[in-house]
Amino acid sequence: MKNCKSIVETEIITSDDGLHTYELIKRLVGCEGECGYLISLYPTRTAENIFSNDSTLNHLVSHMQELGFSELHIVNLFSKAVASQRGLTVDEENMQYIEKLMSSKEFANSKFVIAWGNSMQNSQAVSDSKVRIFNIFLKHCSKGKLYQITTMDRNIEPTPAPHPLFLGIRASSSVWGLQEFKIKKPSQAIIGKTKSNSTKAK
Repeated sequence: MKNCKSIVETEIITSDDGLHTYELIKRLVGCEGECGYLISLYPTRTAENIFSNDSTLNHLVSHMQELGFSELHIVNLFSKAVASQRGLTVDEENMQYIEKLMSSKEFANSKFVIAWGNSMQNSQAVSDSKVRIFNIFLKHCSKGKLYQITTMDRNIEPTPAPHPLFLGIRASSSVWGLQEFKIKKPSQAIIGKTKSNSTKAK
């Protein structure tokens, strides 16, 4: 008989007033793996609800080891945790925070996963923010690689930078892996393309 224990540690970096969540970190304590950074659309967790997970976080934690991560830093295009995303503008303070992360040595030694999905494609603020993220990445990690989450489930049509919730709904029981995400041009970064050869995370 075995007595197994697991510890998933959560850390959140917010603004002083708690209205903005700049980064959420999940750590699988005692597990071996790499450090990863993942960018999505907007946060739902704050300091007030740090003990609860939404569906996106649950899916990510469930597949972290498959992706090869023991630590995952989650950032977003927008930092304000609100129910409605209408009237969005580029979140300049959030962009500054992300650029600070991208200029760090830890980020340079980590994998950066694009996972903002294809929703809100008609939002100019979303499009502009995506281009800004890619340009910041190219500025600080010009020789680095971008990744997206993929699955071996052939019933799922490949889409650029799929959101974890999309994959969780359609392929929660499948093995998740990482696939390189290629940028065509900085000015066309939101389009992107993927390599045909996908690789499972060890």
